Amino acid sequence: MNAKQIFTTLAAFALFLASGCNAQNKQENTNTITQSNNKTMKKIVIFFSHAGDNYSVGNIEVGNTKIVADYISEITGADQYEIVTHKYDGMAYTPLINLAQEEANKGELPPYEGEAPDLSQYDTVFIGGPVWWGTC
Repeated sequence: MNAKQIFTTLAAFALFLASGCNAQNKQENTNTITQSNNKTMKKIVIFFSHAGDNYSVGNIEVGNTKIVADYISEITGADQYEIVTHKYDGMAYTPLINLAQEEANKGELPPYEGEAPDLSQYDTVFIGGPVWWGTC
């Protein structure tokens, strides 16, 4: 599969999954869904997306995972939290994946900006990240 096919498949799966979750209630563009028992359901999309130099698609301004995260938020009304690190800014694709693979092998995680959200206030958490080396 090429990158475009992978992206299309992931986007379709995310839309399918998100629309299934949204079937509980037709209320749109809100970050809460009220069920028949009046319990408020909150959702959040947490993701890391790589823009810049990408395999087979070249230099992109918005990463594929960000695009899918935006679709999920639009459909479900979920809040968003983007994991942002500047460690890899400006790196070409091959050196970046080599460094990321080395870090993964060592169990290292890059520093990120901001504070992670309190997940205890959410009922549904969507998690997304890039697929490198055929793994998540």
